[in-house]
Amino acid sequence: MEYKKTALIIEGGGQRGVFSFGITDTFITRNFDPFDIYIGVSNGVAVLCWYLIRETDNNLEKMLYAAKGEYLSYKNIFTGKDILQFHQMYEDGQKMFKPNMEKIKNNLAGKDYIAVVTDAIEANAEYYRFGPGDWMPKMIASGTLPLLVRTPSLINGRRKFDGGISDPLPVEKAYRMGAKKIIVIRTYEKKFRRKLKLENYIGALLLRKYPNLRKALLEHDKTYNRALDFINNPPHDCEILQLSPPGKLKSKRDSKNIEILKADYNIGKKVAEEFLNGLEDSSQKS
Repeated sequence: MEYKKTALIIEGGGQRGVFSFGITDTFITRNFDPFDIYIGVSNGVAVLCWYLIRETDNNLEKMLYAAKGEYLSYKNIFTGKDILQFHQMYEDGQKMFKPNMEKIKNNLAGKDYIAVVTDAIEANAEYYRFGPGDWMPKMIASGTLPLLVRTPSLINGRRKFDGGISDPLPVEKAYRMGAKKIIVIRTYEKKFRRKLKLENYIGALLLRKYPNLRKALLEHDKTYNRALDFINNPPHDCEILQLSPPGKLKSKRDSKNIEILKADYNIGKKVAEEFLNGLEDSSQKS
């Protein structure tokens, strides 16, 4: 009999990732990890990192640390510097929180932990597996937004950008890898459909030397919504569950309001508790 794999996918969303942390922290405390495949996009790669380390201490503080820091300055739009000092934020965070990558290696044991990255020239999705070598550049590349981060993210000498541009909800990738049950942690409510935003047009304007990437930014709504269509109408042999906020989160991608971030973290914990309690109830009835 073919072994049916289970996948966990975590969507990006910047500071909205506090919601995702609330879910994964609850998974850790409830010893819930039936997964064979873990795929993160942008901030979702970092959330998975701490989930696989099995550390719940200070996970909310990790997001609040980014909010408290002076890493974001929209004034730099006129200076040519990073609007979001993304590389510096990760470097400082690594020094402060000291992620133990050896624990990830031990906890994976035959499983796959993947970061989604977008190639600047081809604008296609690339899927980097956790393994030997420095993982931090892949994590950083997966969250490098074209407009906000001007310091290049390089992998093997090629420039990379946020994985959410090319594959924001990599459910089809998980399915191709053999996952027949997929849990997607969303940072938007279930009814959300992507529309192009002003930043897509500005980003496309500034990235004229990358024509394929420019096109991908201008078609991002179609890319995102196509993934939603797959989630809502999966193949007959695949079950997809979404863990989404019950309504629109108050946190924004660049939120610095500590109380709002804490509240959305607690919403994530509540969603996870309800999900896990439902699983327990179902198992007791069967």
